[in-house]
Amino acid sequence: MSEQSRCWFCHRSDDEVLAFADVETPREREILQQISEVTRCKAAFVESADAWKKGLPKELKEFEFEFVTSNADQFKPIRIGNGLLGEIVAPNKLLREIVDAKKLTADWLESVARAFREGDGEIPGFGPISRFEKADRELLGRMVDQFEAKWRRRIGNDGNRGADPSGYEQGFEGLKLFDGLEFMIAVGILYYDVQAQLFDMAGRREINSKPKRGLLVLPVTGYPPVPLCSVCIDVMRELSSRPFAVEPAIPQ
Repeated sequence: MSEQSRCWFCHRSDDEVLAFADVETPREREILQQISEVTRCKAAFVESADAWKKGLPKELKEFEFEFVTSNADQFKPIRIGNGLLGEIVAPNKLLREIVDAKKLTADWLESVARAFREGDGEIPGFGPISRFEKADRELLGRMVDQFEAKWRRRIGNDGNRGADPSGYEQGFEGLKLFDGLEFMIAVGILYYDVQAQLFDMAGRREINSKPKRGLLVLPVTGYPPVPLCSVCIDVMRELSSRPFAVEPAIPQ
């Protein structure tokens, strides 16, 4: 069918039919809103991360990250010096924010990484991994693998102390407070990137599930084949299925 072909009834071209019939579904709008929310949350996370790095007291630098975050409530406001405006303190509010962010990002991503390594797990909140196409699963797996290879460290802890057979350290083991914070921030950014990728995959699946629109060349009894667009075909089918009441003739 040439590019100039047009519907025999409405005279729309293939591109014009696609533009006219490409209606955004409620599910598509929902997914776009979710992607926008992930983008907003990622920006807020990066902004908070900058405040964490600047606000944590240096006096805690020799403590391990896991120890500090596991005992955040024990660390009361700490005196870190005298500034021009008086005594400067670092409230444990920052530690609570870090702990909450870790639970949201690192703990979730740890379960995702484990699901990919086991091959038959589920992505929390996204249903069985088997729902994804092979290419999508491989893409998500590469995102996790490349991150762990860069850091030489597993996102989560598989229960074995020390390095695993691949030579990677596990989770936050052995990391001092500030090094652990840097790793947690990197994991958090990956968390939002994986979330965005998952919603993008869901959006593409929704688009691909929509009925195909365009021009079709159909044979008509007694006539040569004619190009008809999917819109006109659907309209004709809809009209042919509806009963029409015949108005009685009015006597003259």
